[in-house]
Amino acid sequence: MTIIINAHENSIEKNELSNANDQYRVIGISTEHLSTNDMAYLDHIARMENDENAAWDGVPFAFVGKRQEGYFVKMYEQLDFENSKITLPQDQLQHIALTALKAGYRMIEFDCDADSYEQFKSY
Repeated sequence: MTIIINAHENSIEKNELSNANDQYRVIGISTEHLSTNDMAYLDHIARMENDENAAWDGVPFAFVGKRQEGYFVKMYEQLDFENSKITLPQDQLQHIALTALKAGYRMIEFDCDADSYEQFKSY
């Protein structure tokens, strides 16, 4: 059985999930805005997801998942890069994350087909 759902605003069914308190916004941002350093930083955290012994204290993101097209990055309500225990260099990942968080987003989908933004450098 195949079920096709059109998720456009005018076709969304209103139900009890429509008013859930536990929800957040996601933005798609092109991977062209991630430098090699930024991707190495995200790769490091994504590998920690698979390590049962990884120490998560001092990690600035709640979750990083890697996939072929890019990354999913879930953010806390506040980002703390100053006390991060990850010492790998990153170029504009912090700037992108803080800008998204200030705009009301709690997750970024970095994707090769997502929109590009003039305020972020392209690599």
